[in-house]
Amino acid sequence: MSKNKNILLISVLIMLVIASSLVPISLFPKGSLHVTLQILKGILLTMTWGVFYYLIRVSFFERYKHVYKKEVPRIVLVTTKFLIFVCAFLSIIVFVLGQSILSILALGGLVSAGLTFALGELILDAFSGVILETEAPFDVNDWIKTLDGSEGRVVKINWRTVVLQTFDDYFIVVPHRKIAQGFTNYSKPQRSFWDSVEITLDHTVPIERAERILRAGTMSTPSIYQKRCDVTAVSADESGVTYEVRYMIPDYLVSRGVKHDVLDTVTHHLHKYNLRISEVIGEYAVSKGGKPYQEESPLTIANLITKVDFFNGLPKTTIKKLSENANRLVFGEGEKIVSEGDEGQSMFLIGEGVVEISIAYKDNAGHKKQKNLFQLGFPDYFGEMALLLNEKRSATVTAVANTVVYEISQEILKHALKDSPKAFENMTKLAIKKREENKLTKSQMERLKEKKAAPSKGLLSNFKKFFG
Repeated sequence: MSKNKNILLISVLIMLVIASSLVPISLFPKGSLHVTLQILKGILLTMTWGVFYYLIRVSFFERYKHVYKKEVPRIVLVTTKFLIFVCAFLSIIVFVLGQSILSILALGGLVSAGLTFALGELILDAFSGVILETEAPFDVNDWIKTLDGSEGRVVKINWRTVVLQTFDDYFIVVPHRKIAQGFTNYSKPQRSFWDSVEITLDHTVPIERAERILRAGTMSTPSIYQKRCDVTAVSADESGVTYEVRYMIPDYLVSRGVKHDVLDTVTHHLHKYNLRISEVIGEYAVSKGGKPYQEESPLTIANLITKVDFFNGLPKTTIKKLSENANRLVFGEGEKIVSEGDEGQSMFLIGEGVVEISIAYKDNAGHKKQKNLFQLGFPDYFGEMALLLNEKRSATVTAVANTVVYEISQEILKHALKDSPKAFENMTKLAIKKREENKLTKSQMERLKEKKAAPSKGLLSNFKKFFG
């Protein structure tokens, strides 16, 4: 039906054009009839351009609305109407009043040149706005940053400007021509995006170790999105080796807070390992009584054991025995350290890196899947329950980043603790507490139901068996 209607309108348009152009007004004598015919021809020309505008609206504007699911930009509608009006006006001057088209075009060219010179930026803004609104590279509430550094949340899009609201709640009006030169949209294709900070460490810190520690510190930041981060050495000079720490931000609105959290967590993590940022780029110090932070001796397995609450109360001789016999292991990202269901004859101390604790379960369809429970890092430990109780591993432990762990076997622990009854008592209490407070899934709770009926009594008897 609409197609037939368009054909009919086109036919009417053609007839009007022919009629308006073929009426020989000059053949009629001057007088009322002559004026009447001039008015009639003017009306026919006006109707012709009116029908032409209607065809444009139906053929292009309605199609645009159907395809892009939004209204045609207002500036396009206004510009189209203005051009139709100018064409109708020129047609009447030429075909009704009999003026020369060349003289009119010459005059129009001069006027256009003057307007372009005077309103060049305004016109450029308007047409840039048409392009931006057509392509729609950003919407209201998106966070953008232009090439000249203007950044903020889009709160309004006008016909020639975009209004941005900054972090400090003031408004910036940016012309379309500035945005058309290039910008960054932090909210598309999704609202999460990557951000980064650069940290320079001394040359004496091996790159592999620096990346491991920096990534572990970044991953322990609770505000980064989905724990996604990576660390890369990007340059080296007299000041040290510079690392780019990249991390995912959930939304640009919280980007400043997340960056603060990352810097706070990473620097705190460096301090735990007695590391510091290179002094050449500035004194990075923790002031104590007016004195700058002094780097301590490098972290050793003995230092690590003293930081683990599971070994509180151990005498120095026992710590020495454990540190001398602990086995240092390095696992790459994604490698399994222990698997659920394996026999457990040792425990592990995390020296550097991050590990993920997960358990197996079956979904409603009966498919076996893994559920991630939580992450551990320096100076956490795992595997002590399997070691003390001769149980199978209750969970799978996977290295999330490159990770260094120290393995202490059951035999070594027995030998080291023979003369340390207080340490044994402390381990017993911690193991019982950890067993009872551990956040487990429903399936695990059912599997451990019998053992949890009398946890203290069962654990104590098993500990006695452990030491014979």
